[in-house]
Amino acid sequence: MSDKIKYFYEFEEFRLNPDDPSLWRGSELVSISPKALEMLVLLVRKKGEIVSRDELIETVWKDTFVEEGNINYTISLLRKIFPNKELIKTVPRQGYRFNGEVREISKNIGPSAQIPVDQSKNFAEKSPFRWVLALVSAVLVLSLVGFAYVSRFDNSAKASDIQPAHTSEAMESYLRGKMILDSKSVENREEKATDEFQRAVMLDPTLAIAYAGLAEGFATSSVRMPYSKSREVAAKARAAADKALALEPDLAEGYSARGWIRKNIDWDWAGAESDLRRSIELSPKNAAAHQRLASTLSVLGRHDEALAEVKIAYELDPISETIIAARFPILEARGDYDIALQESEAFLRENKTSIHAARAYATFLYHKRNFREVIVIGEEAKTKNAGKTPFAWLSLLAASYHEIGEIERSKEYLNQLETLADKDTKARYSLAMNYAEIGRLDDALQALRGCLEQREERMTWIKNEPRFTTLRKNEQFLKILHEMNIP
Repeated sequence: MSDKIKYFYEFEEFRLNPDDPSLWRGSELVSISPKALEMLVLLVRKKGEIVSRDELIETVWKDTFVEEGNINYTISLLRKIFPNKELIKTVPRQGYRFNGEVREISKNIGPSAQIPVDQSKNFAEKSPFRWVLALVSAVLVLSLVGFAYVSRFDNSAKASDIQPAHTSEAMESYLRGKMILDSKSVENREEKATDEFQRAVMLDPTLAIAYAGLAEGFATSSVRMPYSKSREVAAKARAAADKALALEPDLAEGYSARGWIRKNIDWDWAGAESDLRRSIELSPKNAAAHQRLASTLSVLGRHDEALAEVKIAYELDPISETIIAARFPILEARGDYDIALQESEAFLRENKTSIHAARAYATFLYHKRNFREVIVIGEEAKTKNAGKTPFAWLSLLAASYHEIGEIERSKEYLNQLETLADKDTKARYSLAMNYAEIGRLDDALQALRGCLEQREERMTWIKNEPRFTTLRKNEQFLKILHEMNIP
C-alpha cells in the first residue's frame, strides 16, 4: 500500500474526492463534467486564495487551447450545482475564490479538529460504514437509472447499441464546442464548434444542452453567410433550439440560444425578449442571457432597461471582455459620449491588445470630434491587423480624414472600403455610414437595402446608429425599419 496520505474534502452537504474524482451530496453521486470537477478540486484545495484565470488554464486545460468562454461556462456549471450559495466568488479582474468552510479529511489517519485546508494534515476520519452505505446506495441508484434508460428502447434493441445517458465524452465535446465558438481567434470557429456539438448529440442523443450549443453554432454560421445560403442553416439552428427545449423544457441555455436566434436572425423582438427573460428566470446568474437581453432592449430604444441588464451581466462576470464591450453600443445609442469615452479609455488601458477596446475608444473619440486622435489610433490598429478585414477602421479613417479636410486620403480609404463591401456585408454596413455622413444618401440606402436582403446582423443597430442621423426622416430608411419590425 502506498504511504502517500490521501484526502477528501467536505463543505456544506457535499463531499469531494480528488483522488478518484467525484462529488457527492450525502450518499448521492452528483453529475458533473470532468473539467468542472477538476476546476472545483483546484478551487477547494486553494480555499480562501484567489485562483487566476491563467492558473485555471494552466492546471485544468494544460496543453489545450482555451478562451474565456470555456472558463465562464464551467464556472456557471459549478454554480448551478450549489444553488443559492455564494461558494464560488468572482474577484473582479483577478479570478475566482472558493468561499465555503472546508474540512479536509484524511483517509489514512485518525480524527482531528476542523481546520482550514491549507494549514494542517491532521484531519477527521469518517466511519467506514458510512462509505459502505454510500457505495451501496450509489450502485442501487446507478442500477435503477440504467434500467430506466434501457426500458426507453424497444426490447429488440441490442444492449451494445445503447449509449449511456449524458456521457462524460458527450459533455466534453459540448464544452470543446463552446470553447471554440466563444473564441475570436480560431479559424473557421463556427464549423469546428458545430462539429463538436454534433459529436456530442451523436454520443448522447438526450443531452439537451448539446442541442442548445448546436443551435448557437448554426446561428453564428448563418449570419456570416449570404442570405440565399443562410436560410437552410438558420432553419437548422431553430430546429436544434426547439429540440433542446423539447428534451429539457426548463433548459436556460435552450431559451438563451432561441432568444439569440429570434433577435439576430428572425428579428422577432418580442419573441427574443420573452425567451431571454425565461432563460434568466431559470438561471438568474447566466451573464450571457442578461447581456443578450440588454442588446435586445436597446434595439427597441429601451436603453435604461438595457443598461440595467448589462450591469447585472457585468456583476456576474466582470472579467468578460464581451460583456464589458456590450455596454458601449448602449451608451452610444443614448448619446452618453462623455461617459462612454471615459469608460472605453479605462477599458483600453487595462486591455492594451484588445481590438474591441481600441475600436470603442476610437469610436467615442470620433463622436467627440477628436478626429486627429482617431487617425493615430486607427492607423496603428490597421497596421497591427494587416492581412485581416479592417472595415471598421477603414470607415473611421475615411470619415476622420474627410472631417479634417484631407479629402484625397479620405477617398483612398473609402475606395478600399467599397472594394470590401462588394463581398462583405459588414463592410457594406460600415460603408453606408460613410455615405450617409457625406450626403450620398441614395448610395447609403442602397447599401443598407443590400444588408437587409442578406440579413446582416449589424442591421439590428440601424435605428440607434448616430452616423445615420441624416437618414432619420427619410421615407426609404423608415421603410427598412418597418421591414425589420423595429418600432
